[in-house]
Amino acid sequence: METARQSKWRQKVKGSSSHWFYILLTPPNWLILPTHHMNVGINLLTLRYTKHPEWFRSDRICMLDAVFTQMWTAKYSEFLASPANPDGSGKLLPPGALDYYTGEEPAYSRSNKTSALEIDDIYVPLLVKNDHWVACWISIPRRRIVIWDSDLAYAIDAEIAKAVKPIAHMLSYMLRMLSTGAEWELYMVDFTHERESGVPQNKQSGDCGVYCLKYIECHALGMPFPPHELINGTEKRDYKHLGVYD
Repeated sequence: METARQSKWRQKVKGSSSHWFYILLTPPNWLILPTHHMNVGINLLTLRYTKHPEWFRSDRICMLDAVFTQMWTAKYSEFLASPANPDGSGKLLPPGALDYYTGEEPAYSRSNKTSALEIDDIYVPLLVKNDHWVACWISIPRRRIVIWDSDLAYAIDAEIAKAVKPIAHMLSYMLRMLSTGAEWELYMVDFTHERESGVPQNKQSGDCGVYCLKYIECHALGMPFPPHELINGTEKRDYKHLGVYD
């Protein structure tokens, strides 16, 4: 319980000599990297891939921004409610879905590669519980989504499943509708998912976005995750200088 003196101090008006200290002790109203900062991180990785594809594990990968998962999550209820034709086609996919399929989105360093035909692996951030970033590796040939989570204790498996469901369901549907011949049957069911254990964990609240980007960077480059610390203070500082780490 606060003492009378502490209560009086907290009543200091803005501009007073001690107001700066009150601001210092007040937690900020954000705890994670905002979406636009995550997109900057993805853009930097995409630019590196565009300029030096030989550095990466494959020439059949792409990195999508956080807008993709957030838009698909927000529009999932509309997809479920939309009527389908007798053959199952015609359901309402999120705006821009075809642009992501053909590689016209994200617009920054667009790949212009078609998913499944020219792209096997997709990397993308996913927001869980509206306040925690995890990294997703979507393997189209395996029809599987691997999730790397920097705080395995934060969300239970059911919460992870709920967050990934819109992507697992609508991505499979889109690929089925745009496939021909025998490939059509490959996407009759949702993509499966798994959250990997044993990945480096975040010891400081608020760094989940940085860890998410680092998971994607390491795997896309074909590098194993470090056994202990995934990202050090120097790298966090570098992200900050690039406008990625807030």
